[in-house]
Amino acid sequence: MCDVQTGVSACVMIPPVRGVVLGDWEATARAMEAGVRLDFTQPWFSHAEADFKPGRVWLGVQGDDLLVYSVLDDDAPANRATQWNDPTWMTGDVLELFFQAEGRPGYHEFHVTPENCRLQLFFPSRESFREKRGHRHWAIAESRFESATRINDARNRWEAFMRIKLALVLDAPRDDGSRRFKFSFSRYDYQSGRKRPVTSATAALSAPDFHNMDEWSWAEVART
Repeated sequence: MCDVQTGVSACVMIPPVRGVVLGDWEATARAMEAGVRLDFTQPWFSHAEADFKPGRVWLGVQGDDLLVYSVLDDDAPANRATQWNDPTWMTGDVLELFFQAEGRPGYHEFHVTPENCRLQLFFPSRESFREKRGHRHWAIAESRFESATRINDARNRWEAFMRIKLALVLDAPRDDGSRRFKFSFSRYDYQSGRKRPVTSATAALSAPDFHNMDEWSWAEVART
């Protein structure tokens, strides 16, 4: 397994993985150990909040797909979202993935809840996000990725798996053959008794501004 410490500016190399089976959580967990692992942290604080719960995410490549597997500790995994493209970050626990193809101004934002309700957004630029038109203006109606989730029996942890086409992540082929993109994972963990959710991210963000692309991590897809 290749572990990457959050905050390191070097490009993350995403390796190939084998043996992932959608719906077989044990096989998926074993296979994704060959991928690159990142941990959720709160780098905008000198010390993590007392209510912070750990989370991990692994990235791998299988054929033409980018694979994402995450394990998130959580006191009570739940989200009230029920419809496609609901505002999931406002209704409960959620895992978020941001990515931007190298050299392109636009970027995607994907959400998955513990119940596997999804949100898909595309912003033509950072400036378009700042226009505050409302998330449905940027929502994508067609399915852009596969996902599956599972809440454990003790209801203190949940898992998420996502399969995304590399052609979407990398956009058009580059003349120099580059397979790089920028990315960041973030998380909203809603907890009883708190006015605001506990937020965390895998990128070395200076503030919980998840749309700050200047502070996202770089990744390169290994050639197979």
